[in-house]
Amino acid sequence: MCMYMQVQIDSFEDDGMAVLMGYPKGRRTFDVPRELLPEGARVGDVYELRFLRDGDETERSFAENRRLMGELLGRGEGSS
Repeated sequence: MCMYMQVQIDSFEDDGMAVLMGYPKGRRTFDVPRELLPEGARVGDVYELRFLRDGDETERSFAENRRLMGELLGRGEGSS
């Protein structure tokens, strides 16, 4: 399932971040690296942000975290 929201570029900061705000209500803002935006993005442009869950990568990440926790707790491979 894909979720999305609309955002509008509020400003660009000197540190390379872009300030985005929810559109059309604009109650909250958040920063993202400017390089994540399309080339030519301008203040006032409205974009859709889409959130797609990557199930395969989520499972890989969980498995890796379990493995690392096992190592930290001494339950990794080769431990007695």
